[in-house]
Amino acid sequence: MSLPFLVFYLTHFIHLTPMQVGTVMAMMGLGAALGGFFGGYLSDLFGRGFIMTISLFAWTFCFFGFLIAQDYMFFLILSLAHGLCRAFFEPTSQALMADLTIPKKRLKVFSYRYTAINIGMVIGPFLGTYLFQTIGAYTFVITGLLFIVFSFMLIGYLAKYKRDIKHTRPAANVQLSKCIHVIRKDHTLGYYILGGMIFYGVYSQLESSLPMFLTNEIEQGEETYSLLLMMNALMVILFQPLITNWAEKKNSLSNIILGCLLFSVGYAIFSLGNQNLIFISGTILFTLGEILIFPVSNQLVDQLAKDQYRGAYYGAANFAQIGLSWGPLAGSWLYNQIGAPMMWVVISLIALHIIWFYAYGYQLYMKKQGIGALSILYQIFNDLKLIPIFKFTFKMIPLISILIGLLFWANQQFGEKISFLHHWMLSSM
Repeated sequence: MSLPFLVFYLTHFIHLTPMQVGTVMAMMGLGAALGGFFGGYLSDLFGRGFIMTISLFAWTFCFFGFLIAQDYMFFLILSLAHGLCRAFFEPTSQALMADLTIPKKRLKVFSYRYTAINIGMVIGPFLGTYLFQTIGAYTFVITGLLFIVFSFMLIGYLAKYKRDIKHTRPAANVQLSKCIHVIRKDHTLGYYILGGMIFYGVYSQLESSLPMFLTNEIEQGEETYSLLLMMNALMVILFQPLITNWAEKKNSLSNIILGCLLFSVGYAIFSLGNQNLIFISGTILFTLGEILIFPVSNQLVDQLAKDQYRGAYYGAANFAQIGLSWGPLAGSWLYNQIGAPMMWVVISLIALHIIWFYAYGYQLYMKKQGIGALSILYQIFNDLKLIPIFKFTFKMIPLISILIGLLFWANQQFGEKISFLHHWMLSSM
């Protein structure tokens, strides 16, 4: 509710420079990356409910801190603490959902979770805009109070469904050294984390570079940004069930590839101008890609996770959120160095590299299952409806070859008598 407006608060009220604002936002990503593994490991050791409750209460104090902070260093510390709390809560909650769900239903559960987050993203910016314009920095107090209410609600639900969560009790045999060894040897997870780092770095531009750009380049940029955030969240709520039902029938890597392409094109559209229609069009494509990538990336990690190390796996995968750290810094630097249009083009090109890391990691995983690269490629081409195009192209190769041969023969025989052919041959050389 209040966090997206932290950029505006730091810019207009605290008067930090764009680089300082980017650094403050980057500390959240750094905390999320560094704390994820240990938060997940502790949830394997002490239980999911305990870690989730402690992290929520600590998270509350971060929002109260944003109100009283006036110093740049204080904001850096609060931002880092915010990221750590998020790192402890999110992978633990994901692991708990996986604990309580059979494998074939987990993609749908992860999608429901993501939809629930975006319902909050619809209500949050609307409420946040009103509160920020009405009471300013005291919006952080309201957010903190809501977190306190949420904490007590969580305690109540954990007590109510204690029997259902009994198999998530502390596991005495979970040793940190063994846990680190298991995860360090999983090269597939490593490639997924690298792909995730790029994804989060690119995704972070929605909460860092985009509001900064809109504030500096467009009149009433705050209102435009609120509209884009609400549209992004509404699209997730409306289209997530349909896209999830479609994605469940497809190969996971196919979903990642299609999502990344949409993601990349969405950012590229931002470079075309400063009109609201351009930002709306880019956000639509960006959101469709986001809908595919977020739940499917969780599903890919879940396929790797051993039951006794599930929390640690989700926590280790959370290291990808270091992209939330480098993303705002890179976005601020690009904005200062090359300006907004080219910044969006560079970010769009960076987004395409997500595909390579996920593809290589997935190929390693499927190789262990006895499935080769050609089978994976066939499945991807089939999912993305590329096989008919390749079949048509393959059938046309002899005809195209004959046609090109005839053109060259005609040029040799008749030369300048066929003026258009002679001109075409010269221009193609």
